[in-house]
Amino acid sequence: MLLLRIDGLAITKGNIMKKVQYETDKLIKIFHQKKILTFDVIGEALGATVKMTIFRKLKMLSYHSSYSHAGKYYTLDEIAMYDKNGLWSFNRIHFSVNGSLLNTIIYLVNNSENGYFSSELKKILNVRVQEALFKLYSNQKIYRDQIGGEYLYLSVDRWEQQLESRKHLIEAEVENKELSFISGYDSAEVRKVLKLFLSTLNEKQRRLYVGFESMKLGRGGDSIMSRVAQWT
Repeated sequence: MLLLRIDGLAITKGNIMKKVQYETDKLIKIFHQKKILTFDVIGEALGATVKMTIFRKLKMLSYHSSYSHAGKYYTLDEIAMYDKNGLWSFNRIHFSVNGSLLNTIIYLVNNSENGYFSSELKKILNVRVQEALFKLYSNQKIYRDQIGGEYLYLSVDRWEQQLESRKHLIEAEVENKELSFISGYDSAEVRKVLKLFLSTLNEKQRRLYVGFESMKLGRGGDSIMSRVAQWT
């Protein structure tokens, strides 16, 4: 089917399709060589300089941009080896099957059994999440509830169930930690030494010491050190 003629050269639909196929084949080959590409490199591979043209051709492929590095990098889904959370990293550049950092956090929180603390999300995603969490909470995309000195981020639809599950988890964690910690003070000799040590401290110093030990223990530390202090 003849579409037009330029300088005596017949341009057909078949020729155009072959050219498009050739361009994407070249791009796919470079992706497989490099794993991830910047937008400029993609443009070079496609022989295009116009942003909209590059995106139009890129959309012919199944791709994702990075949720880290301000979305600067791109990869193909056939290359990314996503884990159970839909995440994949290459050279410390992070991608998600859910796209942006905001969408990824929403997915993780909504599909969690116990919600997430920001420290847990940061460990999973390997990027700072505080700003994104605040934005999502402010826009009522996720819910949050304060536990101790931290916010637990929860699904808008399932937050009560998730919160209850997390509280049970924390109780079990604190109990195990308490048993483990207190077992170190089982002997009368150790308790005697501890009592002697605390007796040398004034009230302020005792509070500082107990607070420091509590901080080292983390969540549930206040309860544990409260019991230890009663021995003295």
